[in-house]
This record gives sequence, structure tokens and C-alpha cells, in this order.
Amino acid sequence: MMKQRIIAGVLTATTGVMLLMAVLNQGSALPFYRWPGEAFQGLAFSFTWGLGAPPVLAYLLAGLALLAVFIICFIPGHQVARCFEKRS
Repeated sequence: MMKQRIIAGVLTATTGVMLLMAVLNQGSALPFYRWPGEAFQGLAFSFTWGLGAPPVLAYLLAGLALLAVFIICFIPGHQVARCFEKRS
């Protein structure tokens, strides 16, 4: 039962991160397999240029932003799967 909740959470989290990548790469002529790297680089650039953060900190913030999106999307998927479990 717990495994099904984790799988549902990971699926919703992966979908959320993929949707974020699609939004960040909207209008880009890059192929789909290059979207993750481009989204990460775009976030890092935004933190560097917009906040004036040093590049090392910008990459750390970009990674934390993607991790935060993953966690924020994982929780609802996990909770919804928990609601559909059969109760013994």
C-alpha cells in the first residue's frame, strides 16, 4: 500500500517538474531531450542576473527550486493516493 502512494507521488512530482520545464522552454526551438538542462540553466541565469547572485549560489538556488517543485507536487499525489486506498 505504501509503495502505491510513493509511486503516485513520484508520478505527480515528475509531471509537475516536466510542466515547469515546458513553461520555461516555451517558444524554444530545442528538442525535448534538451529541455531539462535548458530549464536548469535558465533558472540559474535568472537568479544570477535578476538577484545578482554569484554563479555558484545561482546553481544551488536553481537546484533547490527544482527540488521544491518536486516536493510540492509530490505531496498532493501522495495524499490523493492515500484517499483511494482500501481500508481493511
